[in-house]
Amino acid sequence: MGVISFTANWNNKLNGKAFTTIRLSNSYRYVVGREYTIELAGKILGCAILKEKRTLSISQLNEFICQLDTGYSKAETIAILKRMYPNIDISQALFDLCLLVYKTSKEQPKRNNNAVELRLPYKD
Repeated sequence: MGVISFTANWNNKLNGKAFTTIRLSNSYRYVVGREYTIELAGKILGCAILKEKRTLSISQLNEFICQLDTGYSKAETIAILKRMYPNIDISQALFDLCLLVYKTSKEQPKRNNNAVELRLPYKD
């Protein structure tokens, strides 16, 4: 399972059932159907499934996407992306707009509280 880390909860999006994230495009890292551990400032928030992904250039970002994802305008979101990826020419880069949905408690693996651990005596 992969990990998607956040340093900030932009627009409080991580508090809902589903959220988006704009990341530098990586077809090996962001795979539709894959499960990811979601972390905020090192704290695990839960497990989410990447439901859909759109690969976009910076010019394809619009106010709608940017406001919902970050809570900021397109211009402010582009400035954030420039700070996030300082060594990348973002005017030439592709970004993945990922739609993630938290797994419900029914989908989370359940711990077996009735399990018994068998320990055998240690022998040299």
